[in-house]
Amino acid sequence: MRAERLVSVACGFRHVVVLTAFVALGGFAIAAFFPVGEARADGSVQGVAGAASAAATDPAVARPARQASQGGGECVYSTSVWHVAKRTVVDRRTVRKSYAALTAEERDPGEPRCSVCESDQVRIDPAELGLGGLPGFRVCHVFVEPVKAALRALAKDPSVRIDSITGYRPGRTRGPIVDGVRTWFSNHSYGTAIDINASHNGLYTACDVKHLTSGAVRKCRLQLGGRWDPEANPRETIVEGGAIHREFTRFWRWGGAIPGGTKDMMHFSITGY
Repeated sequence: MRAERLVSVACGFRHVVVLTAFVALGGFAIAAFFPVGEARADGSVQGVAGAASAAATDPAVARPARQASQGGGECVYSTSVWHVAKRTVVDRRTVRKSYAALTAEERDPGEPRCSVCESDQVRIDPAELGLGGLPGFRVCHVFVEPVKAALRALAKDPSVRIDSITGYRPGRTRGPIVDGVRTWFSNHSYGTAIDINASHNGLYTACDVKHLTSGAVRKCRLQLGGRWDPEANPRETIVEGGAIHREFTRFWRWGGAIPGGTKDMMHFSITGY
């Protein structure tokens, strides 16, 4: 999410979601929540490799991909754009088009089976995985089983407490600025990113540190979310080698380990950004 992170404890949902808020930082922008619809499924998909292969065995999980790959059916998604100068969201709209009309930018460049379309997303209910009290969220069908497996493992780990999860939320919140607005879709737009415990794992800039420690990060600039302090909040904080990091880096990358001055502690995605 290199610039698409949102802080809110309520960010996954079934029919409607919360507000939309974006924060711009340096070369990035951050998106928050906005309404999304219930995922639809209209087909099936062939198996996928690695940990994600299990998704193909469940028709409810796998359906959308074949529809997309065959260019059939309708694609619907709600999106918006981050205006850098105004520091607000503009051009909120719902897009409806055929799958055949999807452009390259509307598919994740790292995993083209994942698109901005709601029908390529599958809702996950944390309560069914042992994490009660959390709202549902959505991720791309390709990553449903790996995400579920990670959360099941964490639900059984007494050293971990998860208080918020955010997944799919389309929006142009990063990339080059043209006419004052960002031009690239975020990783969350494709359902290939997730934010965990945002109130304890903030997004920092001016944070080009060699080793992540409470003292070193304290000198960084907190842009979004809560203060990262593994000593004060050991169960909620994400640290390299910790339980949350271990489970999600089996298939994604951690935003706290990306090169440069931005550290997105809450974020895991296909690229880490």
